[in-house]
Amino acid sequence: MPTDSQFLEAAWSTAPAFGLDPTDITLLSHTENVVYRVDVASGDRRVLRLHRPGYNTLAELNSEVTWVKSLAEAGVPVPTALPTDEGEHYVNVTVGDETRYVGVVDWVNGQPLGRATGVDEATRVEVVDHYERIGELAAIIHAHHDQWVQPQQFTRRAWDTSGLVGEAPLWGRFWEISSLTDHARSLFTECRDALRSDLASLPMDRAHYGLIHADMHLGNLMADGQDLTVIDFDDAGYGWFVHELAVALQPVLNEPFYADARAALLAGYRKNRQLSPSQETHLDMFVTMRCLMLVGWLASRPEVPDYAEFPAWVADAIGACQSYLDHRSPTQPTH
Repeated sequence: MPTDSQFLEAAWSTAPAFGLDPTDITLLSHTENVVYRVDVASGDRRVLRLHRPGYNTLAELNSEVTWVKSLAEAGVPVPTALPTDEGEHYVNVTVGDETRYVGVVDWVNGQPLGRATGVDEATRVEVVDHYERIGELAAIIHAHHDQWVQPQQFTRRAWDTSGLVGEAPLWGRFWEISSLTDHARSLFTECRDALRSDLASLPMDRAHYGLIHADMHLGNLMADGQDLTVIDFDDAGYGWFVHELAVALQPVLNEPFYADARAALLAGYRKNRQLSPSQETHLDMFVTMRCLMLVGWLASRPEVPDYAEFPAWVADAIGACQSYLDHRSPTQPTH
């Protein structure tokens, strides 16, 4: 793993390729991706990201830029990607023993609404007020997919049955984590089998399945007053639209205002796009799926700050799995 100084040096060396002459570069986050704030002499700011190796190919990254640009043109508040002096959107950089793609996007004012799995204490009371707008934005993104003609070379991953609960899920084999108790592994295995059966029966037509952000949790929603901007499309791909709503809702699963947030989210969504009653019934299933995905994601990342909360994430997943299995009907509605 490269050192912090090597990452910072890489940021300084690649910023000029995007026409930037930095006065300062400051670390914003370091998980799989390493993200910096770049200050320039004019007083403007940009965000520079060194992408994790082996996750998105260059074709997938360029497809992301194309899709996000089209979302902006459709009225979705998203940050714009900056081209290089040669008109590309990514450059290669060697950092220690790694090669990473580097991209730059516009700075977004405001603060995150929360985190991937929770709400910050300072904003807890205010978060529920934003859920109607989150639903509206999700619906606009999905409605955009209904009519968007994808370029021939467009490619992104699939959050389908295989990508979620197949033999090699995109976020890891959550049911086999060695640090789990025997009870948790057994429960997660049972839940995975049930999810695999239920997901396989869901429709995958354009009314139910298409391009989604796939990680629109509270940490990827920047609030500037009442205005929200959707950031970080690193995980974007094809998936069920209700999965998108579950990702947004899961961070407040244990909050007393969960029911209010859920109702506001769905009401906001239905302002801009139809959501059938049967799709709504699948929401709890996808919240359970998200809990398990997060356990799989965090288990392989002991270096990130959130790892200290791993036992709490496991407890959330256990509770969600037990509730899902207890309330699961033998025949799930499919349309």
